Amino acid sequence: MKSIIVLIQNDIGDKEILMRILNDLKKEKRPFGPDKSYLKNIIEKHLPEDVHLLRSLE
Repeated sequence: MKSIIVLIQNDIGDKEILMRILNDLKKEKRPFGPDKSYLKNIIEKHLPEDVHLLRSLE
């Protein structure tokens, strides 16, 4: 969740999608479909050091 907050604070990516993903994670729902794909792409592009986050979402 921390990585998603960093993306939002730094205006990286679509804020609405990131907020939806963050809220789902807070409710213990895992992202799926397009949201999961979007999150994967943006993390690989902007926060490659946090790729371990993607494994925890699978």
